[in-house]
Amino acid sequence: MSKYITYIGTYADHDYGIPVLSVNSETGAMELLSVCRGYERPTYLRVSADKRFLYACAGLEEFAESGRGALVAFAIQGTELNLLNARPSLAGPPCYIMSDQHNQFLFAANYHEGTGVAYRLAADGSIQENGEALRHTGRGPHPTRQEQAHLHCMELSPSGEILYAVDLGIDTVKAYALGQGERILTPLPSADLHEEPGAGPRHIVFRRDGKFAYLINELASTVSVWDVATPTAPQRLQTLSILPKSYQGANTAAAIKLSEDGTRLCCSNRGDDSLAIFAVEAISGLLALMNISPTLGRGPRDFEFVPGGRFILVAHQYTDTLVMHEFDAENGCLKTAPADMLALSQQPVCIKFGSALG
Repeated sequence: MSKYITYIGTYADHDYGIPVLSVNSETGAMELLSVCRGYERPTYLRVSADKRFLYACAGLEEFAESGRGALVAFAIQGTELNLLNARPSLAGPPCYIMSDQHNQFLFAANYHEGTGVAYRLAADGSIQENGEALRHTGRGPHPTRQEQAHLHCMELSPSGEILYAVDLGIDTVKAYALGQGERILTPLPSADLHEEPGAGPRHIVFRRDGKFAYLINELASTVSVWDVATPTAPQRLQTLSILPKSYQGANTAAAIKLSEDGTRLCCSNRGDDSLAIFAVEAISGLLALMNISPTLGRGPRDFEFVPGGRFILVAHQYTDTLVMHEFDAENGCLKTAPADMLALSQQPVCIKFGSALG
């Protein structure tokens, strides 16, 4: 099957929400099918591993007393999203949401507050009551971006045993053991990852075998390779710039993704407005820069490899566009002309693929 349901996170107000698309993995063609309306700032999304549920960050007035932040659960029924329920993030609208492979737990990161929250999930995909909060403390050297902790991402190791909470404000990825005893998360400081002061770590991805982690640093515009084969003895192996050597302007790094086969890693630049594409060495896990390709829009906040790997879809926050690029994996670059382009209002900032259509 060549067409896939695709969900787009946005900075929507209440009259907009989550656009639902059809994306053709063979031609790159996109079609807007509908918009799931009524949710403020559904910026980051998560499709469950079995493709039955979608979870979204959002702002909801019913949680005004705790900051209006919400985690919202939907059942996926064909091209429709049917609301299951919502629970508070115990802060403002979150910036990141993640569930485990077995759909037992749900996690969200609250950037501005430097906090996170974890919930248990019911068998029907709904979010259970009594979320478990976590809070980071500290600061980094950047005077305006690191004045306190700023939790930006929560990702699970491939084994599902450790949650990594990426904190831009304190230059640290804090590790938590998952599901030990009554608590959902238990601190595991021996597995923490410490970046250079001022690097500003943002997002993390893992190789499928769990041996290596790749961490993008927003403030430094770099990517680091971490050996996490022994989680409690992590080693940083390499840190590389994701910018062209000649680039002199302001830039912040954004998204990081691995190709389906794990041989290519891409990082997006906001400022240079490009994707840096690296080859991944199979044994060492180390990176080698192949190319830096323009994304043909401003502020590539997120991107995803389209299923099958022939295309990369990029969401541009500041030009309100989705741009479909054909991906030349052999040479590590994007083709010059876009395969398709779609204008979406209210700042598209996240892309998640669901099931095949038909």
